[in-house]
Amino acid sequence: MKFRLVDKITSWAAWQNITGVKAVSFEEYSLKEAFGEPPRLPELLLLESFLQLGNWLVMLSSDFRQMGMLARISEVRFQGSLLPGQRLQLEVRMNRRRDEGFELAGQGQADGRSLISGTGCVAALAPLAEYQNPEDLRVLFSEIYEPAGAPASLAAGAKPQMAAGKDVGAPDRGALGG
Repeated sequence: MKFRLVDKITSWAAWQNITGVKAVSFEEYSLKEAFGEPPRLPELLLLESFLQLGNWLVMLSSDFRQMGMLARISEVRFQGSLLPGQRLQLEVRMNRRRDEGFELAGQGQADGRSLISGTGCVAALAPLAEYQNPEDLRVLFSEIYEPAGAPASLAAGAKPQMAAGKDVGAPDRGALGG
C-alpha cells in the first residue's frame, strides 16, 4: 500500500517550484488517539506531504525519469496542527540542483497561519522506473493537477505546457506520454 498525501497540485515550474494542497481526513486526524494523545494530524504526515510534493517537482521536471531519495533534512519547524477537512497549502522551492542531487525548502499554511517550514532538505536523484511505474504516476498527475483558477475539467487528462520554465497551465489535448 502506498500513501498519497498530496491531494492536488496547483502549479509548478520545472526545477524551480511547485504548489499543492493536502486535505486532512478524519482518519489521519485521529491517528494519535490510538497512542493516548489528543487527536491531531501527526507532524510526520505534514512532513511527508511536504516531501512528496517536492518529489512531484523532480518527477515532473524530469518528465517522469527521476525521483528524489531523501538524504538529510537540516531544519523543520511545526507551528500547529490541522483539523479534519482543513486544507494545507504547500509550496516547495528548489534551492540548489546538481547532477547527483538537489536541495529543497518550503512551507505550508492553512487559514493564513504557517504550520510547517523546512530548509536544507537534501535528496539524491534516482531512476524513477526502478521504484515506481512512471505511467501510473502520469495518470495520477492527470487526476490531481488543477492549475490555480482553472476548473477541474480543464486540468483532467492534461499535460501542462511549459514556457521559459514556467507552467502556463494550458492543457495539451495529446497523450500524457507527450
